[in-house]
Amino acid sequence: MNFLHPSGSHLTYETTLSTMFLSDRTSNIPGRRTTGGFFVALLAVLVLQTALATSAPAVAPLNDAEKIDALIRAVEARRDLQFIRLDVAHSAGEAAGLLRIKLAFAGSRVKTVDDFIDYVATASSTTGQPYFVRYPDGQQVTSAAFLREELKRIESAPVAGDAPDR
Repeated sequence: MNFLHPSGSHLTYETTLSTMFLSDRTSNIPGRRTTGGFFVALLAVLVLQTALATSAPAVAPLNDAEKIDALIRAVEARRDLQFIRLDVAHSAGEAAGLLRIKLAFAGSRVKTVDDFIDYVATASSTTGQPYFVRYPDGQQVTSAAFLREELKRIESAPVAGDAPDR
């Protein structure tokens, strides 16, 4: 693409753009190009953008589905714990698998993370018997108490997303 330069000569588009951005309009010497001002400004913008992007990342809070997923992953990651269901101890992987199955069966009835904890993850749907979590030292708590503590930890994490392993 050709443009007519003010001097009357035809120049290519690229040459015209480079002249516009790289020439010093205050210079009285024809053909002299000073690129300092443009590149200093560009560098300043890039440095500022990088500083802002790394200093305060914008992290949206987790939605309920993400919190539920994070809770299940937190259960799955706790290989040091036993998960007690109907008086039988299960591994972390088995417990997480059961929670995923129960969540799938619950479907649209689970709208919030509280629904998940209260109606899916804390008791048998057939007997009503509560689930428990047993720590390595023998301490046993209800799964509701365990999950509420995990939820607090997930919600207070500095970066949304994964619940870190303990």
